[in-house]
Amino acid sequence: MIPNPVANGYYPVYTDVKRGNAGYCAWHSYGSCGGTPVQFAFFFDLDGDPGCDPQDTQTGHPQGVAALANVSAHELSEARTDPRNGGWYDRSGNENGDKCAWTFNVPYVTFTDGSIWKVQGEWSNNAYNSGTGYPNSSGQRGCLDGH
Repeated sequence: MIPNPVANGYYPVYTDVKRGNAGYCAWHSYGSCGGTPVQFAFFFDLDGDPGCDPQDTQTGHPQGVAALANVSAHELSEARTDPRNGGWYDRSGNENGDKCAWTFNVPYVTFTDGSIWKVQGEWSNNAYNSGTGYPNSSGQRGCLDGH
């Protein structure tokens, strides 16, 4: 149990459980902790998992860490738009992270602390409507560089 959970806080859970036959690299949901509503995400151990490998050859991060960074950005972005009220989905049932899954407009993203990571883009309706995003795997221009 979380000692003092923050209402609507986001709690990532990283485990040493391998993905196995799961058709996804991580997942997110919501619930309550001691009566306080929270959001969480569950992350598998992705070391050596080719199905979740972003093919990061430039940052120097180990494969498993690079994979976790990429799917962590994906799940955080989806959790932000998916609070218990049904969330954001397109007409096909994709969430904002799913619409840009495994698309990378730039080789890596530099964070404010100077670290570099290879993280997928995330969908933006505004970028799509204004034509400023880069294309997803379906050619829709609504993805923004992940950060």
